[in-house]
Amino acid sequence: MGIVPTDDLIALLAQDHEAIKERFLELGHADPDVRGQLFWELVDQLVRHEVAEEVVVYPALRQEPGGAAIAEARRREESEAEHVLARLETLDPLSEEFRGAVRSLESAVWDHAQKEEAEVFPLLAANEESGYLALLGQRFRGEKLAAPNAAHPRSA
Repeated sequence: MGIVPTDDLIALLAQDHEAIKERFLELGHADPDVRGQLFWELVDQLVRHEVAEEVVVYPALRQEPGGAAIAEARRREESEAEHVLARLETLDPLSEEFRGAVRSLESAVWDHAQKEEAEVFPLLAANEESGYLALLGQRFRGEKLAAPNAAHPRSA
C-alpha cells in the first residue's frame, strides 16, 4: 500500500510514524556495513519530524482545551529521546552497545508515537474549523522540508 498524498496533519503524522517504524526495522536487520548510514537516515527523519512538531503541532495543541499539558508531556518525551540520540552519535554502529541504545531509542519513540496517536490526534481532530487540519498539514510539511538536515557529521 503506497502513501497517499494528503495535507491532513493527522494523516501526515501517522505516515511519519509508519516511515520511522520501517526505518527502525531496516536498521535492526541491517548488515553491519550499512548500519551507520541507516542510523543517520533515521536521525534525519526523527529531527525533521520533531522540528515540525515543535513549530506546528505543539502550538496548535496548546490552543485546544487541555492541550498544553499534553504538549508539554510529549515535548518531555522528545527531550529524553534526544539524549539517547546524542549518546548514539558517539557510539560505534558495529558495537553491541549501539544496538542496545537503538532498541532503547526505538522503545522511547514508539511510546511517544502511541501517546500522540491516543491523545494528540483526537484533540486536534476535534477542532471543527474548516480546513484546519489541512492548513496545519501544509505548515508541517513545509517545516519538515526547512528543518536542518541531520546528515552524518563526517559526510560533509
